[in-house]
Amino acid sequence: MVVVHCAYSEPINPTNETPVLTRDQIWKGLQRKIRKAQDFVPVIYATDVIEEKDNEVVRDAHFGQFHDMPPQTVREVCKSYYPTKVDFWQTSGALITNTISDGPGLTDDELHMTYTFEWRYPDVEEGSDKHKELMKQHREGAKTAVHSSIVNMRKMAAAGELD
Repeated sequence: MVVVHCAYSEPINPTNETPVLTRDQIWKGLQRKIRKAQDFVPVIYATDVIEEKDNEVVRDAHFGQFHDMPPQTVREVCKSYYPTKVDFWQTSGALITNTISDGPGLTDDELHMTYTFEWRYPDVEEGSDKHKELMKQHREGAKTAVHSSIVNMRKMAAAGELD
């Protein structure tokens, strides 16, 4: 068995990008992402909320094909930790964490978004070609997920949907 670990970070408000997203807008965006993941992550085409209570949402995320992985529906328990992170626990034991982190100036201009992934593959041997291929695929997927989430949050903010 192998666990593929990867993380990707990107500045949320790079120079000359408008509107500048505030921490509150980003948090609202992450809360929307829990309930409507398809608005943020290209490989997800639908989300069904099963249950909501306190800081926890149970959902089914419907994934399209990604590389050699077939389309599938994944049950996730999403736990929110205001104002910093959301954990997405999958029934397979996989964990995805979305984190809003501060830069050196501790201002909205220097916020970063980091997605951290732990994917479990019981039939893959550590160091194998398949392990290396999965690492590459998941690193690319992490970059796409973070970037598309930020781009879509910015569009939502510009439309007044995150105020």
